[in-house]
Amino acid sequence: LEAERIGWGASGRNGGFVSPGYANDGDAIERAVGADHARKLHALSIEGMKFVRDTIDELDIVAAAPTHGIMSVLRYENSQALLARADYLQREFDYSVEYMSRDQVQNVLRSKRYFQALRDPQAFHIHPLNYLRSAAREIRRLGGKIFEGSPALSCDFSRSEKIVRTARGEIRTRRVIVASGGYTTGLIPKMKRSFLPIATYVMMTEEAPDLIRQAITTTDAVGDNRRAGDYYRVIEGGKRLLWGGRITTRAASPAALAVELHREMARTYPQLADLKIETSWSGLMSYARHLMPQIGQLHSDVWYCTAFGGHGLNTTAIGGKVIAEAIL
Repeated sequence: LEAERIGWGASGRNGGFVSPGYANDGDAIERAVGADHARKLHALSIEGMKFVRDTIDELDIVAAAPTHGIMSVLRYENSQALLARADYLQREFDYSVEYMSRDQVQNVLRSKRYFQALRDPQAFHIHPLNYLRSAAREIRRLGGKIFEGSPALSCDFSRSEKIVRTARGEIRTRRVIVASGGYTTGLIPKMKRSFLPIATYVMMTEEAPDLIRQAITTTDAVGDNRRAGDYYRVIEGGKRLLWGGRITTRAASPAALAVELHREMARTYPQLADLKIETSWSGLMSYARHLMPQIGQLHSDVWYCTAFGGHGLNTTAIGGKVIAEAIL
């Protein structure tokens, strides 16, 4: 049951970054659950990333336009921390990332704001809505049924046969999975209370490949290390720039926030000051208080999978796999 259309929420509107990790940072996760559990959680996040890549390959989702390479850049000097992080990933997970000096960074990102970076050659970025639509087509091909425009209005989980009712019918089933995010309704009050909806904003520029190339000469996606930092990538073969950032606890006008995003882009890359916005949009992400996904059971045979906090492409994939394995 899909309340709106496939990909209407964060699953289709996100920035398209597919990389290991969670919304919470690794050090905070380790403090909360200990080193051993933190390693296992990070390994799951890597598995989720690879799951998305394998799905794209197996289904030949050309329209997802997967492009390898994500740069995580610093806006201050801290080469030691990045080298230590690269060493940790290699030692604990046999996962290689590339350290980039400030000269190497500024060779491809022509901005005085940036210092060092870690480049992840295994991480990648995609067109998320096209990916999701292709996954939906495969579900239908395999015999699954997707009902769009069918919000769940009530549910009865008190018996072994669960009932979920919509405006036009009902489903009776042994098992239910509630997979939602920033648009979760009050249908199940406990889930509604378990997260905070946070709005984020994205703009897409006009076509201006020559101008964009004056500032950015990499196909890598880029994100800085701040909590609500900038994230952006060149799309459509270098023709446009997709730029996201800012968060608010209440949805604001995407057009107004796009002006702020444009201002931030121009401060980062003065050479792009004349690059015009063509369109912009916003979306609600779901953040739990601990900044981690919430995956588990509400009742016997009733599962939930939610609160992916702006880092969902890899973690929703592994969340679905974890629940499937538990059911089986």
